[in-house]
Amino acid sequence: MHLTTQPPTPETALPNRESGTRLLEGWTALWSGDLALAEQIIDPKFRLCFANIVEGTGTDSTLERSTLLTFITAHRQALPELTYDLDGPPVIDGAHGRLASRWTATYVDGSGTPVTKSGIDMFSITDGRISGVWSLTGRRRFAV
Repeated sequence: MHLTTQPPTPETALPNRESGTRLLEGWTALWSGDLALAEQIIDPKFRLCFANIVEGTGTDSTLERSTLLTFITAHRQALPELTYDLDGPPVIDGAHGRLASRWTATYVDGSGTPVTKSGIDMFSITDGRISGVWSLTGRRRFAV
């Protein structure tokens, strides 16, 4: 995925439908293994807070930008067939620099059983980049 790296202007610093969707597509691609996107879409003061236990973290664990790529790499090594997809368009509050998005992750566990998890991420956007994420993950119990 290629994203533009132009400096944000007052018009582009806050998310709209187009820029918010691009950021979320980049975020999904980052988690799906395109680590080169981090410089383009992640703010230097980035923080990710997991609302529940994710493999390799604890409840309310926080990752900073410097540890995000290490975490994603380890996560993907543990689940090599892992894929992420967005579930529909994001909810955007451009006036406050906020986005929310549902997503689905699929992989095969150690016993060969297919697993589908889903979650919701809530984003803060600063100067056109993701500065904060609060993420909640769970096993999908029913189809949407």
